Amino acid sequence: MAEATDQNEQAQPEAADAAEPKLYRLLLKDGVALFAALSLWAAADTWYQVTGLPLAVVLGIGNGILVGLLLSALFHEWGHYAGAKFSGAVAPRVEIPGLTLFRYRFDFESNNSQQFHRMTYGGHVGHWSALLLILVMVPMDTIGRIALAAGAFGFIAFATLIEYNVVKDTWAGADPETRLNGISSKDFQQATVVGGIAGLFFLALLS
Repeated sequence: MAEATDQNEQAQPEAADAAEPKLYRLLLKDGVALFAALSLWAAADTWYQVTGLPLAVVLGIGNGILVGLLLSALFHEWGHYAGAKFSGAVAPRVEIPGLTLFRYRFDFESNNSQQFHRMTYGGHVGHWSALLLILVMVPMDTIGRIALAAGAFGFIAFATLIEYNVVKDTWAGADPETRLNGISSKDFQQATVVGGIAGLFFLALLS
């Protein structure tokens, strides 16, 4: 949801005319992308363990952060979709060309505020699940592995800051679509800074 503000408006006319893509197709596409990203991260982490070269350290940290971000973001967006479907909301899937995490269109005209909130909370369940999986399945014994968790945590901080104020205002009676479209570039910049600081703090804490 964090990136849906402008893309939602652009995607709605096209999505309305296009056939809804199959669920397995979108899941497979994201699964392949995630598999490839994790493979690159694993290779960088192994290179660091074998050689200990400074360049290997840099690549291990960089790959870890980026892949952690991707993993958490994908779980976040699919969590939003699952939350929308769980609430019975009208949320047809869409497939937009290019690099985007946008996977569905939340129909604000057909859905109510309760469904919007459940959709939102689903994203939070998703990204916390991603971090939990990393911490349970990956030992935090190399800098690259810690960076993977730090990247996921940084995204969580970013998404939480963006969506907290939206949920707070919509619980107070604000229209969900109007409030979501009111997220400014300044809001994104502030959330990016907070997410970056949170990720670096997490990296330093576990290193």
